[in-house]
Amino acid sequence: MRRSLLPTLFSLTLGMACTPTGAVEEPPQPEASVQNSGQELGDPLNTGRWVIGFGNSGINRLVFPQDPRQANALDGVLGQVDVRYQFGDGDWLNFATDDRNLDVDPENRRLTYVYAGEDRPFRMEQTFSVNGDALEWNIEVRNQTPNPVTIGDVAIRVPWRSPSGGNSQYIFEEAFNKRHFISGDGSFMIFSKPGGGSPFLLLAVQPGTGLEYFTPEEDENSYRAYVHSGYSGNAQSEGTWRLPHTYLELDPEGEGTDRFSYGFTLHWAESYDELRELLVENDLIDVRVVPGMTVPEDLEAKFSLHTRTSIEEVVAEFPNDTEINYLGESLPDHHIYSVKFNRLGENMITVRFDGGRETYLEFFSTEPVETLMRKRTDFIVNNQQHRNPDVWYDGLFSVWDMKNQVLRGPDDTDGYDGWWGYVLAADDPALGIAPMIASWNALYPDEDQIEAIEYYLERYVWGGLQRTDEQDPYPYGIYGVPNWYVASDVDRRAEIESQTNLDKMKVWRAYDYPHIFMLYYHMYQIADRYPEMVNYLDAEGYLERMVGTAKAFFRYPYEILAYYRIYETGHYNEMLLPEIIELLEEKGRQEDADFLRREWEKKVLFHTYGHPHPYGSEYSFDRTAFESTYAFARYGSTHEIEPGDSLWYDKNRDMWHSYDEVNRSDIREFMDRQHYAGLAVRGWLEPKYFLLGADFRFHTDINTMSYMAKMGGWSVLNYGLEFADEPHDWLQLGYASYLSSFALMNTGTEETDYGFFFPGEENDGALGWRFMEAKHARAWIRKDEVRGPWRYDGEENLGMGAVTRLASTILTEDPIFGWTAYGANMEQLSDGFEIYPRDGVRVRFWLVDGENRLGVQLARDSWSATRPIRVSDDLGHLELPIENTTGTSHTTRLELQIHNGEQWRVSLDGNVIEPVREDDFFEFERNVYELSISDLNHRLEVIRLSD
Repeated sequence: MRRSLLPTLFSLTLGMACTPTGAVEEPPQPEASVQNSGQELGDPLNTGRWVIGFGNSGINRLVFPQDPRQANALDGVLGQVDVRYQFGDGDWLNFATDDRNLDVDPENRRLTYVYAGEDRPFRMEQTFSVNGDALEWNIEVRNQTPNPVTIGDVAIRVPWRSPSGGNSQYIFEEAFNKRHFISGDGSFMIFSKPGGGSPFLLLAVQPGTGLEYFTPEEDENSYRAYVHSGYSGNAQSEGTWRLPHTYLELDPEGEGTDRFSYGFTLHWAESYDELRELLVENDLIDVRVVPGMTVPEDLEAKFSLHTRTSIEEVVAEFPNDTEINYLGESLPDHHIYSVKFNRLGENMITVRFDGGRETYLEFFSTEPVETLMRKRTDFIVNNQQHRNPDVWYDGLFSVWDMKNQVLRGPDDTDGYDGWWGYVLAADDPALGIAPMIASWNALYPDEDQIEAIEYYLERYVWGGLQRTDEQDPYPYGIYGVPNWYVASDVDRRAEIESQTNLDKMKVWRAYDYPHIFMLYYHMYQIADRYPEMVNYLDAEGYLERMVGTAKAFFRYPYEILAYYRIYETGHYNEMLLPEIIELLEEKGRQEDADFLRREWEKKVLFHTYGHPHPYGSEYSFDRTAFESTYAFARYGSTHEIEPGDSLWYDKNRDMWHSYDEVNRSDIREFMDRQHYAGLAVRGWLEPKYFLLGADFRFHTDINTMSYMAKMGGWSVLNYGLEFADEPHDWLQLGYASYLSSFALMNTGTEETDYGFFFPGEENDGALGWRFMEAKHARAWIRKDEVRGPWRYDGEENLGMGAVTRLASTILTEDPIFGWTAYGANMEQLSDGFEIYPRDGVRVRFWLVDGENRLGVQLARDSWSATRPIRVSDDLGHLELPIENTTGTSHTTRLELQIHNGEQWRVSLDGNVIEPVREDDFFEFERNVYELSISDLNHRLEVIRLSD
């Protein structure tokens, strides 16, 4: 039995495993208050599916009776409807709803709110009634004047109980995230628990009602969704919006159309599959897309429209530049279409259904992924490095301002002064750039790019940003925010910081270290593979820097400030540590490998056993956690971990962490649990390119799609490839995640003025930080941004750094789309398949079909860009053409990941190759081969051996 010196504070419910007795919890904190809810009147309406509390202002409590936590989805009143109107050319006025009458009909499970009076221009009636398992919300507004009136806005306010504060029980079990699909007659919203479990709350439009616009509120737990937005949408003159801002004309009382009626239906659901079925049952459309909604121009996409209504027309925004083909029904009521875009940028497809209703699929067409990566790395080296030996930041890679077409830096801050200087010269925005370039050059080396990285390392990093191996104390320590120049000098620090911790050396920010050991790791690969291209250090030199930095990551932050809970927190890019450990073992550095393995396994065990909700990062709940949480679970599911007594001392809780027993099944259960928690901050049912597969911040509705689209998307895709019994949902979502944030890149051709959101050749290859979904709003980087990518690249370079570990070509038989090649063009022939990889990297190929699950990966070189991968119709013979990237004679490593215990034979140019290493990872086997590459092209064959 596992044991701990801290008692369990609560048990995890939601149908998951109970919290082990080693669980650690934050000190109890007050729960977030339910604001503006009004006093609840009498007994709630209580049905088998609903507990509905209400007051004079509307509904203030929605609870799913089967929820063990009895969580209220609302933080405020549901039932506030804003109507803005105008008589003739008069002023725009707001309809007052402070005077109302409430009728409670418990027998019919109905609440009726009437806003009326002879002196009022309108009579509004709202009803909330339970009909079967559904809660129906209907609104009728009638003109009570003898004059026609223009309705400029009709908006509902939606308040939800947001996951804020530091109490994880509240955050993960009693609060809700909101996702939305604002898309005309197909609109809906989903509220889900951050812990990943049920229940889910769906709010769907009824036929005759659509949503066209939204605005965020100052209160982060509420926003307005508009049925009509003619006034508010057009009043916001800055920014663009994809749907029309409409008005409504009402006739005088008693004449023609003197009223309007709109309605919404709410349902509880217990799974994503049930949510999809509820969309269909409510005469909406459940949409699926492969490979994603950001679509490179050299790939075709397919989408499925699952609905029981009629599909009348599917229309492209640019019909002369779009090829749409109807492919029939793959399953009953699943209508399949293919689409090919020949126009870069935003491309909308209008779906007309159910007697003239309309909804919209928003795609984005990019240049090919490989083109994007080459443009991005070239752009950084040519435009984003400061080179001036007379300044302290010589060599720094800093952020590019697309709006003003200028490189920002410590002497041109655009307002990022003082502590905010980190945006320009430190932390994730700046430190993620060089590792990304290095990761690409480990596969596709470029002398100019490698020289730029080495200039950065020699001039900016070593002895500046990073303390050298000869500097005591804290050799290999990395100075934190706002930059190393300030952080390394106590007097400069004192000018911009409080007096707290000025007695401590500021090398405690744990998040900085993985970026730098990732950089050294890829520079080691470059130096080892292409030694003639490096000049600053050789392979052994980079290996030494990598080891020293990785060790410092585990030592200094926690030693200096226990606030940095190194074992309890996920840090982006640390998922490379298992690879680094394996490399050190191969290089004979067992002592270093053992040190890092012990430290890494402490994190694996804590996340499995030490906390019911270990998803914090810089915030109590943070979308940035899920790359690491999956990496911990993946490692624990494929490696034997020994239990241990007093593995590490917890300074914050004055206790030792011990584990008497470690079960791989527990770790596997944690993998599933963290996977579903990660979905709570990722678009899944919402078919817009900046939502599907994209991450979002849990407490806001205006900023989506950042670096975690790809970094967290790696976990979703890998889970589908390696572990999920039913992989296809996660292949769909993982690949959509991979492609989504390429829409943040500003690229194009002369014909398209080199970019969609920020045109001009000077921006060709630039990148946005994340996506502003609102028409115009204040981003947390203290800039007003219009809809589209933020003007700076910043942290999104971290996402681009995940490309080389995420990109894959995948052949699979999808239950909806049939045979599908993710990241490739495919031809299905009578004797098999021809597949042309277009994933952007061309080093991984996966076969995923029923009992077949095989992964083939090159360490360097690539699959051919012009000759196809061939797979036989029985899936037992793979022919993969290899392209020699550098044209030199060398050895490359091939890895075969084998599931289900099958036997495969590998040959190169007809010669059988025996594995040099065979590993059993419990969930799968891995065979490693060494391939001698000398010609420009080689033929690799992988053949299944019969029993």
